[in-house]
Amino acid sequence: MLIAFFQIIATSVVWAVLKIFTRFEIHGTENLKEVSRPFVVVANHESVLDPPLIGVMLLHRPQLFPIRFMTKDLLIYIPIFGQIIWLLGAFRARKKKGIGRSLLAPVKILEGRNGVMMFPEAHIIHERAHLGEGRRGAAILALTTKAQLLPVSLHTPANLNLFTFIFTRPKIVVRVGTPYYLNNLDYPDFSDENTFAATKVIMQKIADLYFQHKY
Repeated sequence: MLIAFFQIIATSVVWAVLKIFTRFEIHGTENLKEVSRPFVVVANHESVLDPPLIGVMLLHRPQLFPIRFMTKDLLIYIPIFGQIIWLLGAFRARKKKGIGRSLLAPVKILEGRNGVMMFPEAHIIHERAHLGEGRRGAAILALTTKAQLLPVSLHTPANLNLFTFIFTRPKIVVRVGTPYYLNNLDYPDFSDENTFAATKVIMQKIADLYFQHKY
């Protein structure tokens, strides 16, 4: 697939840059052997580097490409740039269209037995050693499509910029957890109560990885 081809090339370049300019670590890659399609990577959101970091993680099992990710609607419409990020796996968020409309694209992707990355916090959390509140999208996706969930924690320095990236060799860490499924018997319908309960499970899995890191 075209997107998988471009993702493997792009993430290979990112991996090389990380190895040169950062102290990059990735833990738990053996858990990728247990991932089966369709799957949803669920991770905390600390920086704009997060999507490519997940891509670098998947280089340890490249047959899991392509993985798709949600981006701001406006970015897709920027000439040339929009086409580039589409080739790298982006799809529109359809913000303010309602959660049902926003999830149409990822549901279709998962029904095609592909992968999607989701950041349940929905925005970058600048405070370190802190997780934001999870939103229900990933839980609804997993319950709707019976997709496997892969928890990941991402760790980058606060206020990371081009200068610190190049000259200070910041430490960047990715932790990969054990994949799992949400049991639909525990959540018999998609009520707010059930989807919020499922979201708490997802966030706890991320937290179990996240708080292993020492900032």
